[in-house]
Amino acid sequence: MRYYPVFLDLKERLCVVIGGGRVAERKVKSLLRAGARVKVISPQLTASLARLKERKRISHLSRTYRRSDLRGAFLAIGATDDRSINERIFREAAAGRIPVNVVDDPAHSSFIVPSIVEKKDLLVAISTSGKSPALARVLRQKLEKEVGPEYEGFLKLLGRVREKLLPLGLGQPRNQKIFRKLVGEDLLPLIRGKKFRELNRRLIRVLGPGYSLKDLGLKWGKGRGETDLGEGALKEC
Repeated sequence: MRYYPVFLDLKERLCVVIGGGRVAERKVKSLLRAGARVKVISPQLTASLARLKERKRISHLSRTYRRSDLRGAFLAIGATDDRSINERIFREAAAGRIPVNVVDDPAHSSFIVPSIVEKKDLLVAISTSGKSPALARVLRQKLEKEVGPEYEGFLKLLGRVREKLLPLGLGQPRNQKIFRKLVGEDLLPLIRGKKFRELNRRLIRVLGPGYSLKDLGLKWGKGRGETDLGEGALKEC
């Protein structure tokens, strides 16, 4: 294994993106979705980045990169088309012990960015260790078709069960057994098929009273009966 896979908590962390083109735009939007504070350094911006600046979603320095620009950064991304600038970004980030990714240049990166299948809180990361981004993209497209919206609802359900179960202090072995049994109950087809009465019966059978969808603060539509799940995602009451 060439790279160690990890998910970073970027909430309210300063991330610096050097570059203002289409690639930088994709990186910025991904960082914003992760809750980061983003500073962009570039003489020009795409129209989309300019709108983010106007809405004060990002800060922007309208110039080329300077040595002090990574000061205070938690993470840096180099997305310029100037190799010499990208090399400087890498060297200065390394000197400051700041994780850095230079786009399409693993040799000048301390981490690489995987291809992501994103279904709200469910993230599936795909990496070829920098050997073939094209293959990673093909695998991502395949998984995006296979991982349907029902996974969003299932993950929300599991999260609610976890929130209610862990404070009981049953211990890790017992909790693991319960969650393995719950995941093994084949609940995804029930969510996909909107068979929520049967889903409720399964939950109570595995977890006991107090773990129906209603007890967990979840519902599956408006009004009476088993209606729309909102593209497979269980809703909050």
